Amino acid sequence: LNWYLTDYWTVRGQFSVNRKYSSGERFIDPLSSKTTAAPNEGGHNLGDLYVDDGNSLNWNANAALYYTRSFNKHNLNLSVAWEASSGSSDATNVHYRGFPSGQFHSSNYAAEIYEKPSRTEGTSRMVSAWATGNYTWNDIYLADVSVRFDGSSAFGSNQRWAPFFSGGLGVNLHNYDFLKGNNWVNKLKVRGSYGRTGKVNFPSYAATTMYETLFDEWYATGYGAVLKALGNKDLTWEKTDKFNIGVETQFFDRRLTVEADYYYEKTIDLVNDVSLSNTSGFSTYKSNMGEVMNKGFELTVRADVYRNRDWIVALWGNMAHNTNKILKISDSQKAYNQRVAEFYKKEQDAQNINYSLKDANYSVPIAQYEEGQSLTSIWAVKSLGIDPTTGKEIYLNRDGTVSDKWDATQEVVVGNTEPKFNGAFGVNLTYREWSLFASFLYEWGGQEYNQTLVDRVENAAIERGNVDLRVLTDRWQKPGDVAQFKNIKDSKLTTLPTSRFVQDKSYIRLSALTLSYDFKREWIRKYLGMNMLRLEASSSDFINWNSIRQERGLSYPKSWKVNFSIKAQF
Repeated sequence: LNWYLTDYWTVRGQFSVNRKYSSGERFIDPLSSKTTAAPNEGGHNLGDLYVDDGNSLNWNANAALYYTRSFNKHNLNLSVAWEASSGSSDATNVHYRGFPSGQFHSSNYAAEIYEKPSRTEGTSRMVSAWATGNYTWNDIYLADVSVRFDGSSAFGSNQRWAPFFSGGLGVNLHNYDFLKGNNWVNKLKVRGSYGRTGKVNFPSYAATTMYETLFDEWYATGYGAVLKALGNKDLTWEKTDKFNIGVETQFFDRRLTVEADYYYEKTIDLVNDVSLSNTSGFSTYKSNMGEVMNKGFELTVRADVYRNRDWIVALWGNMAHNTNKILKISDSQKAYNQRVAEFYKKEQDAQNINYSLKDANYSVPIAQYEEGQSLTSIWAVKSLGIDPTTGKEIYLNRDGTVSDKWDATQEVVVGNTEPKFNGAFGVNLTYREWSLFASFLYEWGGQEYNQTLVDRVENAAIERGNVDLRVLTDRWQKPGDVAQFKNIKDSKLTTLPTSRFVQDKSYIRLSALTLSYDFKREWIRKYLGMNMLRLEASSSDFINWNSIRQERGLSYPKSWKVNFSIKAQF
């Protein structure tokens, strides 16, 4: 709804409703080996039917008042607005078990309803009000500002509302008299902004104290109830302060475009699980703890290298760099780090008596949190390699001492999966009716934990099947051998996270390649009555150069696909 009050004032309003229904069934034949009941438990329990039903209702209402005015060299835009939204959903899941055959798979043929059906539901509501302003003078000086208040039912009753804001300034230097009309510099814009945003990243009722009713257990006074979740009335918004400064340029009759941005972001009041004493009846509850910083730059370049009546050759590329740092961690994250150490200690204690729990999960590095480190850090014990004398791995402890025993308390940061630089580049090539588009992705400066080497070489199950040749050729065999992998007699002991398998990662990958031919429009209009007819062939992942040897097709043979298509418009 648009209502034009005057030449300068406008009122707009909108209301929308969205209702969705979903249902699904998944049946497992009684003859399948994937049934939840084993044949020796009795044939009447074989076969499973999973039935899921759900629906959701979402509505949104908003209204805004706009003021737009231009006079002399001034342009002014103002607005105030209000918005309310609500979303609710529920789902029911039922597991039926025991079917006479695959042909009779309706729920009425089931021998039993396995366990009690489950039902989930969630409701969230949000109300927002905001005001914005935008001003320009002679299309040279730019300024904008916005203020908003958001309230959400997801947060604690004492902290549902939070203010957010943003402001920005810009200068179009190319509109100054000494640059206007210049064919060498077509655009030169400098801009900067600062603001605060917020988000909800947890379930609808995480801040609410909840009880669970016990309908299966009735007492003299009726059914019982127990406290299920401990709420937090003061749980508030997770906020991110963002600063950005950038430059936008175009040169040489708009044939070269360069854009650069620098940003600094600090997230405060991170929503985390705070650890509690088990004597309280709960191990965690939601609270605002922790701070994280991200800073970096982004660069985008596009150039029309050559252009005439028949040819267009354009190159483009972009680059990004980001630095992530944990500024403050919560008690729950410290407790999480302790649980990680306790998890590994089970295997560590077993190996101290030359025994292994034979669980592959112990070989996988688990992320940990430490102030000054990154969220993408790789944690493991530093390794000095395989001892040529004994064939055992030598570890470097935090205090500089060495040991041949892995210790969970000695884990440190040994790499980072976030690259120093990443981005994309490509080419657009056109010759008359022919077009070629190629896009590459690249990454440089990060690390990766080569889990495939651990699972399929170092810890390979030799007795159960075919293995990689390196299982035998690259292992330590006798004193004096300089080898990558430990003594084969120790292969039964699971390799715990070690820097020996951290490798530098860089790659260039052809992500998209498309060749197309467009028939001349005059010809297809005259003879075929079409506006457009195009033949197209495309492929992806055709080229993949990687500093880490890629073990591909381990679970399914690797394939290379070429897609052919015909696109027509009448």
